[in-house]
Amino acid sequence: MQLKRAAADTAPQGAWFDVGATNFELAYDPVARVPQALLGPGRAVLPNLALRWSTLRWQGLPGAPRIDLEAEVEPYALAPLLARLQPEFGWGGDLIVAGRVSVHSAPSMVAEVEIGRLRGDLSVTDETGVQALELTDLRLGLDARDGVWHFTQALAGRSLGALGSAATVRTDAQALWPPADAPLQGVMELQVANLAAWGAWAPPGWRLQGRIHVGASFGGRFGAPEYTGQIEGSDLALRNLVEGVDLRDGELDIVLEGQAARIRKLQARAGEGRVTVDGEALFGTEPQLQLRLVAERMRLLGRVDRHVVASGQAALALQREALKLDGRFVIDEGLIDISRGTAPRLGDDVTVLRGPERSAPPAPQLPVRSRLRSVDMAVRVDLGRALRLRGRGLDTRLEGDLVFTAPDGRLALDGTVHAVQGTYSAYNQQLTIERGAITFSGPLDNPRLDILAVRPNIDVRVGVSITGSTRQPRVSLYSDPDMSDNAKLTWLVLGRPPEETSGGDTALLQAAAMALLAGEGDGAAAQLQRLNPLDTLSVRQTDGAVRDTVLTVGKQLSQRWYIGYERVLSQTSGNWQLIYRIGQRLTLRLQAGVDNSIDVIWSWRWN
Repeated sequence: MQLKRAAADTAPQGAWFDVGATNFELAYDPVARVPQALLGPGRAVLPNLALRWSTLRWQGLPGAPRIDLEAEVEPYALAPLLARLQPEFGWGGDLIVAGRVSVHSAPSMVAEVEIGRLRGDLSVTDETGVQALELTDLRLGLDARDGVWHFTQALAGRSLGALGSAATVRTDAQALWPPADAPLQGVMELQVANLAAWGAWAPPGWRLQGRIHVGASFGGRFGAPEYTGQIEGSDLALRNLVEGVDLRDGELDIVLEGQAARIRKLQARAGEGRVTVDGEALFGTEPQLQLRLVAERMRLLGRVDRHVVASGQAALALQREALKLDGRFVIDEGLIDISRGTAPRLGDDVTVLRGPERSAPPAPQLPVRSRLRSVDMAVRVDLGRALRLRGRGLDTRLEGDLVFTAPDGRLALDGTVHAVQGTYSAYNQQLTIERGAITFSGPLDNPRLDILAVRPNIDVRVGVSITGSTRQPRVSLYSDPDMSDNAKLTWLVLGRPPEETSGGDTALLQAAAMALLAGEGDGAAAQLQRLNPLDTLSVRQTDGAVRDTVLTVGKQLSQRWYIGYERVLSQTSGNWQLIYRIGQRLTLRLQAGVDNSIDVIWSWRWN
């Protein structure tokens, strides 16, 4: 019979498998109980790939099916296929690949497969532009006859370097594929003159440099190969200018010893210091990894606003389902400047599509579950005596001991950071930090705060107190003995009691009250403060047994619209007011905050 067409479609991409018209025969030998199938010359189309055969025969012989195949892989562009498999990688180029396939399993297994480059090159597009791989050779080969299987691979490029390997597996002449226990022999050679050409495979922002040479021989079994040889690297460098990471003058020496690999040397310069790593890895059914790191005045960060130099050591032990990490480090010196902003970056809801896949939706990201069942982590960090925090009015040394752990696989931090000999600029004054403690107890992003900054060299103790947590801080005026907010603010800003102030001091007090209201960040009050000039700015006291200080600010947006904010300084929040003047005597007021209301106000004035 004749097979006119067979296809499999996955809309909207279209057919991913399509076979044209070809003769098709099915037969069954009832005596030998052997089924067989025969396809006449034909052609099958896969995505970006076409296979044309002259012979395709299959016989279901007991224990060893018979296969006869003579086919060729038509020249095809490799970049679209790679872009389909890795749409986020930015594959491109005009590389054309072709090959041929010959398989005959009787009377013994004979196979010849060769796929290689005809012409063209591949390229990768990243955040720095388009980078050509400059390929000069790309070949994959298989030759099997009389039970001897030869596998060959070759890759070469003017910028990538050169990779060549050959492996031989010996098995039964009738076997359709070598079993896992078949003996294996082979060699591999890799030479990369400049690792910068492999930068497209590094995460965004990271840059590689240096030379790598790998010489190894294969042994053991086909399913569990053993490697003997050496991996050497020189002039290695790893940089990320945005994050301030700069490792250079690296040297690498790894010895491959069958089922094990031993790091004899892995070291690099980091600033004026060094970092060294040694250890060993075991392969096989129960893989293990043990690493030891020693840092000597290693520069972890080297940015203008973040500079950290540390010394210490750590030990890592990794098994199939367990990880153990112990370490102790000391900060030799450092500066963290929080007054500078971080580099701009895309939001989490922005997806960048490259190449021909721009119109296709991004592939769904499945959650990755760790196979580690046990995580034992205890890394202790001593902040030392030369770590300084600066910015947003703060200038202080930081001291303390912190411990990083991982209960239930989640990173946690315990310990207390103390501010030592610090100052805080606020209300046009240089306040002295008398008590500054940031206590971590589990989550890294929400420590407890206990900070007190007072104005020095005056007759009373006044200042600013910050308590609560970083997510919900509470900022308030402080005095000892206690006094009204107006008196605290007067002493803090002017250095004298309220009864000694004059009318010219009002502007200073109003500015201080606005600073307390705005705080840090870009909140609603800070945005209102940028509306310049303000139409309303006042500080007053309420009547009654307890007199509170009230700050009022406002802006006339148009002839009929007015927006204002009013807050009692002793409270944590105030009231927003949006006023619309309907007529000469009729006004609509919307209020939200401590008191929420909608009021219609009718005004009548008389003498």
